[in-house]
Amino acid sequence: MTQTHTLTHKDLVPLATYEKGRLDYLHKMIEYKNHRRVRLEPRLSVLFENKNTVLFQIQELLYSESLTDTEEIAEYIEIYSAMLPQANELSATLFVELDNQPLLEALLVQLKGIEHALSLEVGDETVAAVFEEEHEERDFTTSVHYIKFPLTDSARQYLESHSPQAARLRLVLNHPHLQAAVTLPTETVQSLKEDLQ
Repeated sequence: MTQTHTLTHKDLVPLATYEKGRLDYLHKMIEYKNHRRVRLEPRLSVLFENKNTVLFQIQELLYSESLTDTEEIAEYIEIYSAMLPQANELSATLFVELDNQPLLEALLVQLKGIEHALSLEVGDETVAAVFEEEHEERDFTTSVHYIKFPLTDSARQYLESHSPQAARLRLVLNHPHLQAAVTLPTETVQSLKEDLQ
């Protein structure tokens, strides 16, 4: 799957064509995203985004809304394109997930300020996550965050030059109310290396 840093209308499959092949595409994307989703702890997961995952979101949105208007589609492309990783960065979505709504709301209050607490260790370097939005004016955070990890030249070189088995990448959450760390699996590192090509 070739990666580029832009999306256009030409990247989309026409709605009628998408409907015919949707089930097969869904199965492939579920498997693909499984290699890119990392669970920090039972209630928090990070999905690393790229052109394939963003394109899937747009296609599903157009399918659910039976949308064919080119101007509306162009608006969605512009909105979702912000999630694409650019040349020297990784892109991700952070999910705070709980089935129990009262417990979720309490957790979102507890995790206020999470925007300053997430990082990605690439070898010996620590790359702080840059959140699309901060919620300092609220008493709670949100359950979905769009984030970027801007890579230094040396961090990018480390990721490119090490094999997926040898590269050491760790997601680290260091929040006053919640600490967690997880080493990225080999298949996730492999997928991220492909994003940089």
